[in-house]
Amino acid sequence: MATVFPTDQAIVVGGGLAGMSAANTVLENGGKVVLLDKSSFCGGNSTKATSGINGAETKTQKTKGIDDSIALFTSDTLKGGAKKP
Repeated sequence: MATVFPTDQAIVVGGGLAGMSAANTVLENGGKVVLLDKSSFCGGNSTKATSGINGAETKTQKTKGIDDSIALFTSDTLKGGAKKP
């Protein structure tokens, strides 16, 4: 017998940036959420991103006159993740 899970409830696995964002979205829309994480604190690998979250064509870059593009961001990201850039 199949059980139907209520549409206003969610179980989110992982307390990193994506998991916390998902849980917050559920709450903002009036739902109930249970957030599970294997650690005693939330954050996941997002806590290791000490230099921030990367982005392209940001307001700060434009204000400071830094030339950037989505194509350049994609290229840099692929180089950074490659075993042999």
